[in-house]
Order: sequence, then structure tokens, then C-alpha cells
Amino acid sequence: MSALDELKLLTAWDTEPTLTEAELNSALAKAALPDAAGVLPPESGWSATYDLNSAAAEVWLIKAARASATVEVDPPGSGIFTSKVFDNCRRMARIYAGKRNSSSVTV
Repeated sequence: MSALDELKLLTAWDTEPTLTEAELNSALAKAALPDAAGVLPPESGWSATYDLNSAAAEVWLIKAARASATVEVDPPGSGIFTSKVFDNCRRMARIYAGKRNSSSVTV
């Protein structure tokens, strides 16, 4: 499984508030690590290695920011309030932030 595919699973990327693959790839780029041989990204010969927990924390914060922009999900009167979505996204961001550098994926 690719790092992008794993990040998609960790972040429910296609569930509201949704993200694009470009946003996920940007988070992965920021979470790039030196590979097992010590080669730094983006040097030639670098084996793609990422701190997926760091990338997931960033993605969940983006989702939280999007959820904070509205008060109630359509349709009005549905009883689904984005404050709960916001709280859940922030909770997920904290979970993954607490695990930073504890797992990495080499592709």
C-alpha cells in the first residue's frame, strides 16, 4: 500500500469535510524523513519515507478548520452540528500528533 493510500485511510479523506489528493500529497511532502540509509528527501536515491502520523495530524487540522466555518450541516434542522465534527477532527489531530515519529512508511 502506498503512503498516500495509507494516509487516505487514516484521515477519512473523502468524508466531509473532504480533502484533495493534492492536499494529502502536500502533507506527505512536509512529513518526509531521511530514509533507512540516511538519504535526505529529495536527494537522488532517496527511498520515500514519511512520518504518517505527522501527516495525518496536519490533515485532521485542515479538516477541523473547514468544519469550523459552519454551524449546522444541511439540511437545516437536521440536528447535525459541525461543532461536533470540529471537535472530532481536533481529537483525531491530537491522537496523531501524539504519535509523531513513532511510525514511518518507506515506499
